[in-house]
Amino acid sequence: MPEVIATYDPGADISIQAGVGLTGGRCVGPPTSRNAGGPAGISDTGDGLLVCGLPAAAGLIFGVASHDALAGQRVDILRAPKVVPIECSAAIAIGAEVQTGTDGRVATFAPGAAARPIGMALSVTSAGGQLCQVSLYSAGSTQNA
Repeated sequence: MPEVIATYDPGADISIQAGVGLTGGRCVGPPTSRNAGGPAGISDTGDGLLVCGLPAAAGLIFGVASHDALAGQRVDILRAPKVVPIECSAAIAIGAEVQTGTDGRVATFAPGAAARPIGMALSVTSAGGQLCQVSLYSAGSTQNA
C-alpha cells in the first residue's frame, strides 16, 4: 500500500493568495478559486494556491489572516481548531460566541436564519478595533461545511 500524506491537517496554517486586500487578524472567506498547479503545487504552470477573499456577514470562514496582504499576495491563514486574536467591531464579553462581518472583524453572535458562530471569545473587549482571543470552531469554518 502506498504511503498517504494528509493534504490539510486540522489547525494547520494554509498559504493562500489574497483575492482582495486582506487585513491581518481578521477573518477570511472560503476559497473562490484555485491557481493552476493542483493542490500539491507541483507544476510548471502554477503554484496551486487557493484564492480567498472577505467573508459573508455571519457566514463561514476559511480562517484568519496572519498578516496584511494586498490582492495577489500570499498570506498564511490560521485555521480551526486554534485560539487566535481577531479584531472586533464592538465590545465582546468573555465566553460569548462570535460571528464575522463582511470586513472580517468579529462581533457577538446574533442568531439568524443563515448566521453561524465561528468561535468563542476567550477575552473581553470594551470597544471595536481591539483584538479578542477567539477559540475557532471547526463547525464555523469550511473544514466541516
